[in-house]
Parts: sequence; C-alpha cells; structure tokens
Amino acid sequence: MSTLPFKILVPVDFTEASDTAVAQASLLNDTLQVNIELLHIVHSDEHSKEDFLLEKIAETLSEKGIVAFPKIVKGSVLSAINENVLEGKFDLMIVGTHGARGLRQNLFGADILKLIRGNSCPSIVVQKTSKPVDHFEKILLPVGSHAEFNSLVTSISKIAKASNATVVIYCINRPLEETSEDLNVNKQNAKQLFLEMGINFSEVSEPSSVVSFGFAKQTLIYAENNKIDLIGIMAHASSEHSYFANADKERMLMNEKGIAILCSAGV
Repeated sequence: MSTLPFKILVPVDFTEASDTAVAQASLLNDTLQVNIELLHIVHSDEHSKEDFLLEKIAETLSEKGIVAFPKIVKGSVLSAINENVLEGKFDLMIVGTHGARGLRQNLFGADILKLIRGNSCPSIVVQKTSKPVDHFEKILLPVGSHAEFNSLVTSISKIAKASNATVVIYCINRPLEETSEDLNVNKQNAKQLFLEMGINFSEVSEPSSVVSFGFAKQTLIYAENNKIDLIGIMAHASSEHSYFANADKERMLMNEKGIAILCSAGV
C-alpha cells in the first residue's frame, strides 16, 4: 500500500461505462490507498437529481472503506474536466468511453482522445465491456520515439510496482524500416527505470504481421493472445508516425475486447 493517498478523478455520467470506471477506481484501493473524486458536469443550475445519484455512488464507496467525494460543476465537459484535474492535482483519471461517441456528456467522435490529450495527469480509459481488476498482472508497453515517452514509463512504473505486475516492453519491426535512435533510447531508459524499481519486465520484438497503416491492430492481437489487462500509450503521436496516429489511437481506446488503456499526454 502507498503511504500517501493516490488521488483519482472519475468523471461520472451515470452510464454503464462510467460505472465501470468507478468500479475500476475502487478496486485499485486494494493495491493503492485511493481517494476518489466523482465529477459530474451539468449545463444548468437545476441538478437535484444528479446530486442525489452522485451522493449515492459516494456513499456506496464509503461503505467499502474508500474515501470518495462527489462534485458537480457547471460548464462544458472537456474544459471542466481538465480544469478540475489541474485544480485537484490528481495522480490519475479513470474515464469510461462509449465507443465512437466518447463520453455521453456531449463528447462525440474522437472527443475522448481530445480529453486525454488535454489532461495534465495520466488517464486510464475503460469501456462498459472492460473487466475491472483489483490489480494489473500484465501491462503492455509499446515503445515509441516520443520525446516525452518517459512520462508514460513513469506512470506505468507506479502502477506496476503497486500491483506487482509484469511489464512487457513491446516493439513491432516493419520491413525495410530501421528502428530510430530515439526509440532505442526510450526502450533502454524504460528498462533502466524498471530495474531500479525492481519491476518485473520482459521484452518482445516481433515482425510486422498485420496489413495495417498503424500499429494498433497487431498490438491488440498480441494483447488479447497474451492476456494483457492494461496497455500504455502516448496520447499524442510521435513525429515519425503522425500521419495515421489519430485513427490508430482511437482504435486502441475503443478496442473491441475492452482492454483498459493507460494514456499519458506527456505533460
């Protein structure tokens, strides 16, 4: 258990997807001492029903011995959530997405990607089909050449340490495409940090075997076949692969198997 509370923000819109996010946040209390803020965004001053529903969720968590705070804010969803993250100095946000619609609260299409890209803390994105776990056993870390890649590695290391998880450092090698020096440096830095923190890790490098513009499809196939329960990605594209990054990252966030995705915006 951590000596300090792990502050988690969970945006709530009273759907199955946000129920899953709340459940995942609460289960992390088994490995991290968590404080959870339940945030609902409204567009008018009339929200007595929402007050009641949010209070009930907080009460249920409190009955399980989890510190939970309900909070209702008036405003637009994207800006209100990200402003709240800044004000609260959260360690993690856990958010449920409704497939292509994103959050129900006026977030549509790729807005879930916009949300995590504007977020100043790491985010775990789940779907209603995701299976909440009390600890993550196997975490997949696809390596990229991002300048801010260490922010993702640091986030994964905290969760892996608390969960006693194994991290799989994962690379896909495309034919006739040399691995960049930046990617190699990021991989070595990740391995060094995991060694220093005593985190179990392995390294997998496999040739490209799926016809796809991006890396998401093959990564998800590997994750499903190897019982991965959390995948770490950068919210922004690297300079090498910016031309297909949005669609690729949306495919990861809304994957059919509901695998939880840990995202870092690199800030």
